[in-house]
Amino acid sequence: MQHVQEIPVKNLHHKSVQSVITQFAAIHLLTNREAEIIGLIALHGYSNKEIADHCNISEKTVKVHIDKIMDKVGTRSMRKLLAAIISNAV
Repeated sequence: MQHVQEIPVKNLHHKSVQSVITQFAAIHLLTNREAEIIGLIALHGYSNKEIADHCNISEKTVKVHIDKIMDKVGTRSMRKLLAAIISNAV
């Protein structure tokens, strides 16, 4: 079983988490909209519908953006995407 490193989440500030997402987006060549979407997922846990409402786009468009993000990152799993963002932070 792989050892899981504990990360003190209470010490993370919104601003530092946003900078991690910005850095992650730059590494993976994400567009501004794609970076915004992963931020809404990672920081707020938004559903596709909530993202669509927040960004004033359709749910189908959200799904297209998420598919493009997954392709650029090289994963098909939201959990692995979030793990990649966290790994980038440590």
